[in-house]
Amino acid sequence: MRLLSHKHSNFRGLLDNNYELTDINLIVGDNGTGKTSLLESVYVSLLGTPLNSFSSAGIGLSRNASGSLMADSSLTNGRDQQYSQGFVLDRHKKALTSNGNKMSIREAFLETPVCLVDSSVDKISSESPEYRRRLVDRSVFHVEQKHAESYKKMQKAIKQRNRAIKNGESESAVRSWDALISNEGEKVTEHRNLFVRDLQEEIDALDKKILKKEIKMELTNGWGEENLSDYLERNIKRDMAARRTLGGPHRADLLIKVDGRAAKEFSSKGEEKQMSLSVSFGISRLIEKKTGARPILLIDELESGLDESALERISEYIKNLKNQLLITTLEHHKIKEILDGKTIHPKQHNC
Repeated sequence: MRLLSHKHSNFRGLLDNNYELTDINLIVGDNGTGKTSLLESVYVSLLGTPLNSFSSAGIGLSRNASGSLMADSSLTNGRDQQYSQGFVLDRHKKALTSNGNKMSIREAFLETPVCLVDSSVDKISSESPEYRRRLVDRSVFHVEQKHAESYKKMQKAIKQRNRAIKNGESESAVRSWDALISNEGEKVTEHRNLFVRDLQEEIDALDKKILKKEIKMELTNGWGEENLSDYLERNIKRDMAARRTLGGPHRADLLIKVDGRAAKEFSSKGEEKQMSLSVSFGISRLIEKKTGARPILLIDELESGLDESALERISEYIKNLKNQLLITTLEHHKIKEILDGKTIHPKQHNC
């Protein structure tokens, strides 16, 4: 899959525009010029969600008072067939479409391999567990057909259980949601575990090309060793006292160690960025291995947190990838010299 062009209208603060795209695309400009907004516009056109959410894109992305917006991409698949994929929002409809046919976010994740390296990924070990769960789930959505359905059912059941607790309903009414949470939560956890296991193999295969230290990952399930159903039953009174479900798959976390030590406690900013890029490139390799489709890489603020030596080494690695690349970078940065790609200058509305 390859992006041929992208266009947007009323998207955040961007001036409406149409861009032709090539293999390496450098979105260049000073801070505040709309680089990340353009990257997000591409992401929304392909998957129908903002950068940091699984929810459908909404009026918050529009600069128009009516809340309307459009983000549309032209692509070619592995058989050189061209098609369009995009998201449109106006008073009459809100839809993600492929060649004019409506598609779900679930279908988009399965059919459109995209690997996002957003500006928060360089804080992967210091960000919240929610961020790391979202990183894992967003990746699993691309490779496991059943994950999105189980995830949606699990999240809805947990929300309903918490609502019953807050409304002061009986213990039996609260526990009526436990079977669904357990059944779907166990499936979600299995999908996550399998993905993280395989991801570890891909990171090992990178052979320290990004971060010259050993990276190891472990996924904690969010409740412990016992059966999830038993856990929820045993902790019902504690949950009701706390007015929420304290443990479960919605509390899972991805723990990362660098050379045997917790990355959160011992990594410098530069090491954390390199570790995060290693994880992201490992995810891209794994998605390609499992689906046979090479993901488009969207990388925001590549140079942030990297010294010149690390940036040169990582840029050389990126240069040799076969993935299509969209990378945001500062106007003056040396990355432009290493990655000989097409330069794109987004423009803000009223700038």
